[in-house]
Amino acid sequence: MNRYTQFMLLRHGLPHQSKCLLGRTDPILTEQGWQQMQASIASLQFDLIISSSLLRCYDFAEHIAKQKGLILLINDAWKELDFGRWDGQLIASLWEDEQHAYRQFWQEPFKHSPPQGESSAKFLARITHSIRQLSQQYLGQRVLIVTHSGVMRMTLAWLLNSVQQGNSHLSRVQLDHAAVLQFNTYIDEEALLWPQLQGLNNPSVTQTVVTRHTETEVRDENHLF
Repeated sequence: MNRYTQFMLLRHGLPHQSKCLLGRTDPILTEQGWQQMQASIASLQFDLIISSSLLRCYDFAEHIAKQKGLILLINDAWKELDFGRWDGQLIASLWEDEQHAYRQFWQEPFKHSPPQGESSAKFLARITHSIRQLSQQYLGQRVLIVTHSGVMRMTLAWLLNSVQQGNSHLSRVQLDHAAVLQFNTYIDEEALLWPQLQGLNNPSVTQTVVTRHTETEVRDENHLF
């Protein structure tokens, strides 16, 4: 019996309102965003698709599921972090806030939460709970999950068993639109789950040998949810 489950997490492509903090705010993909995602999955093989219910993920997932004749499951465990009152606001404006609340959240996301939003601890818990469930339900299968930057960053932090402090999963990881994070899980005879990171593919790194960013551009990219 194959006790491995293969996961491929696909970040949505460029959406409309891309200069805003997109948690539960629900814009659709741009044409460029569709093209980015098509290119990223061209070489991937998968048996079923799971998607966030937000349109920047769901619209593409539904299209691919119909095209390939695959099952599509909507699972809100893979939604972006709920940013509460910050949701949908311009990122630049949040950085300029005199109260520095957004800056504090960015620097210490496990100590500070968005106002009326979701804590990082709860965010991590819902993601890892879903990974455990899916690992049990889809043993031996290859699962494509269409999701968001924050989800993928938190998953990466969990895979590397990083201490829940600081913001290394935010500031030290480049994660382009339509990036793909791959890992597998193994369930042993005692029902323990063993995850293993396999790779992270950023389209800009694949397409360009050397890419130069200004400090502002890096900051903006890291905040595109």
